Amino acid sequence: MKIVQSFWSKPMRTQSSDIEGRFSGGWLDKKYLYMSWALSCLQFRKYYDNVELVTDAYGKEILIDVLKLPYTKVTVVLDELDKYPQDLWALGKIYAYSIQKEPFIHADGDVFMWESIEDKVKNTPLYVQSLEIDMPVYHTHFAEVKNAFEYIPEVLKDLKPNEDSLSAINAGLFGGNDLDFIQEYTKAAFKFVDENLHHMDKITKGPFNMIYEQLLYFYMAQQKGIQIQSYFDKPNNFDLVQFSSVPSKMKYIHAIGIFKKSLEVNENVANRLLTEHPEAYFRIDGLLKKLAI
Repeated sequence: MKIVQSFWSKPMRTQSSDIEGRFSGGWLDKKYLYMSWALSCLQFRKYYDNVELVTDAYGKEILIDVLKLPYTKVTVVLDELDKYPQDLWALGKIYAYSIQKEPFIHADGDVFMWESIEDKVKNTPLYVQSLEIDMPVYHTHFAEVKNAFEYIPEVLKDLKPNEDSLSAINAGLFGGNDLDFIQEYTKAAFKFVDENLHHMDKITKGPFNMIYEQLLYFYMAQQKGIQIQSYFDKPNNFDLVQFSSVPSKMKYIHAIGIFKKSLEVNENVANRLLTEHPEAYFRIDGLLKKLAI
């Protein structure tokens, strides 16, 4: 089982007024963006022989040519997404899912692991970080989408966001062995976006990423009767940044959106990189001081 990561640089290079914007990857400063990617990549390389990157030309220049992160394969294709608004940042991930030809796990660049999960995943059709059950944010933004959009995927049409319980996944980890389903899902996700591009000014675009990536996925899998297995047994698990417990108790950190606004979390990422991979830390620190990145 290989690890895949994706870096679509447009959202990270473009200022946004959206509450879920990804300028500097959502981190407080580009320093922490680069250190996050270094820590994530280097931790996965401890446990996996194959850790691949799907990116665009700028992403390759930064992560590979300048930062020299040791990915085992680099695929430069995400410039094709630059016609899309930068606030639809999950499209880079979904494009990366769509081009996989063998079983894989995609991991976000703000996911840090201190173990291999290969044995848990190797016979699993679908694997994600966790389930998200009946969270208010899905009700709010799915209602907004249903009110604004002309096209809603068939599997979501009958859901009533103000009445029904809604379920989704957290795609900090995403993948598995059922490549046919993943292909079907990625086509459906892009169609959901493409059919409604002319309505994007009617919604808050950032939270829409959770709808076409995480909500749609859950209901498509449910419709087909495909079991989704997850890293965390309990849904709605957001106890994800316990750096002080790494690696004795906590072997998985995911600095999801809100955590990236915490100075403590930003500094924990930098300090953990310094502890685990000092060469990478000092390379990035030196490049920043020279204004080379």
